[in-house]
Amino acid sequence: MTIKTGPSLAGVTVRELHTTEECVAAELLLAGVWGTPPHAPPIPADLLTSLLHSGGCVLGAFAGEAVVGLTVGVAGAPGSDSLYSMVAAVAATHAGRGIGLALKQTQRLWALERGAATMVWTFDPLVRRNAHFNLNRLGARVTDYRKDFYPPMNDLVNRADHTDRLVVTWHLADPAPLAPPEDSGPRVLDQDAQGEPLVTGAPADPVLLAWVPPDIETMRREDPAKARRWRLASRTVLARGWTAGYRPAGITAEGCYLLRQEQAA
Repeated sequence: MTIKTGPSLAGVTVRELHTTEECVAAELLLAGVWGTPPHAPPIPADLLTSLLHSGGCVLGAFAGEAVVGLTVGVAGAPGSDSLYSMVAAVAATHAGRGIGLALKQTQRLWALERGAATMVWTFDPLVRRNAHFNLNRLGARVTDYRKDFYPPMNDLVNRADHTDRLVVTWHLADPAPLAPPEDSGPRVLDQDAQGEPLVTGAPADPVLLAWVPPDIETMRREDPAKARRWRLASRTVLARGWTAGYRPAGITAEGCYLLRQEQAA
């Protein structure tokens, strides 16, 4: 499958990888995005090659011959109609051009052509831009919250942090992107005058708001202790809310998760 994007994406083409050389280029891309040594990328070239050989979804975004984006997916259990998306990445040199959206939409078409109905992946709830992309733009729905979903990770993006994740499910036949929801309801997570996390009580309103910092990744590099405080504060709020039936239903323009209480069946 090959889909060539429009002029706004500077001629980037999204297609399956074809050669071991392209897998090596994709390996180096992942190492650069996650800040790992070239010999220790999140997904090595040999595994990408094996995934391709076994029929897995390994799609690259190409600017000419250069791999500038990648997404990888694997099927669920035998007979499953779900694709699990392992990774999606865009080189920093090409960020902000819509390449991530092109990758996900191509991955969606790839999955639909092979009979999949849903796609599942995880993301860090503190990375605000990913929340907006996954929930507001794609219309994926949060289906689980996991504390320390992964073992400790040593890349520059996740080093020395807990690996809490939101799990999302994307209904491929009829995705329903959302406009950023408007602020409504009390804030249960906010910042104080020093930018420190401020956790309030546990009101019983049907909608609650939980603010997250605009750039947690820079905060991790410049002030890891503060970033850890934000991790633990968000964990308190999300875990408490999840137990009480509140589910993240989007993120506002001001950076607040809209936590909506689901009605008991």
